[in-house]
Amino acid sequence: MPSYLVKVRKKMDIYSQRRSRNVLSGNYGSVFKGRSMDFDDLREYTYGDDVKDIDWKSTARSNKIMVRRYIAIRKHNILVVADNGRAMSTLAPSGETKGEVAAFCAGVIAYVAQRHGDLVGMVYGNKNSSKRYAMKEDTAYIENFLDKYAKSVSIDGDASDINSLLTYVTKSFRERMFIIVITDPTSAATVNRELIRRLNARHEQMYILIEDSPMTNNLISDQSVNDIEGDIRLPHYFRTNKKIAAAETQFRANQRELIAKGLRRFGIVSCSIDSTDHAIPRIFQMLEEQKHVRR
Repeated sequence: MPSYLVKVRKKMDIYSQRRSRNVLSGNYGSVFKGRSMDFDDLREYTYGDDVKDIDWKSTARSNKIMVRRYIAIRKHNILVVADNGRAMSTLAPSGETKGEVAAFCAGVIAYVAQRHGDLVGMVYGNKNSSKRYAMKEDTAYIENFLDKYAKSVSIDGDASDINSLLTYVTKSFRERMFIIVITDPTSAATVNRELIRRLNARHEQMYILIEDSPMTNNLISDQSVNDIEGDIRLPHYFRTNKKIAAAETQFRANQRELIAKGLRRFGIVSCSIDSTDHAIPRIFQMLEEQKHVRR
């Protein structure tokens, strides 16, 4: 079984705007920011901050309203929600399957959360089924469900349906969580807004979008290529046409921007990832953006 956690060596931080409310949590330093007696740093006031956290001396010195942040001492629940529909078995721009890239991204999130003492769980599924793993901090347990997810992605699997997966999450979890959704742009573009609102009422969310390989990808220019859904063979001349390549590049850029803009309306940050090589810096950038998002 490949170790997804040991592949991730770079330290990153996740910032949560809500403090943990789990009264049974232990005294572990958490990657999330919340209220405790341990002062962390100062930042400029944003809408929704507690006025009790305003540092008046720093405010007077800087002429900006500054609030204090504290290190949360309680564990948080991190839930990775991953699409394992057959579309995830197709190629990413790097030549890896989207499922491979998704599994690595899930490993990045799990690694960051685990090393800060937070609990990590997973839900993965498609149009007709879903699989749930409870939130724990055990390394072997986390490695197991990451491996199970990677193996569940198959070209013979059922179609993706991110709305069914998110509906399952809303019905199956009562505790407050930090949800990281991993899917591709095509599925993300279909997410129901009402579902997002319902999840936002209790949880915080981020989206990781695993990009599709372009039809004109040089890595597959000499290979036979079929569309995953319609089983339509793409002619070679079609995949080597420069005008088509330019049009496809523009379409994908517009699609990414449209999805990101739609999520930002709900205070949700996202990132697009095209390979395991680029996953860590792009997820890091997304987590930094989470520090400043306004819900």
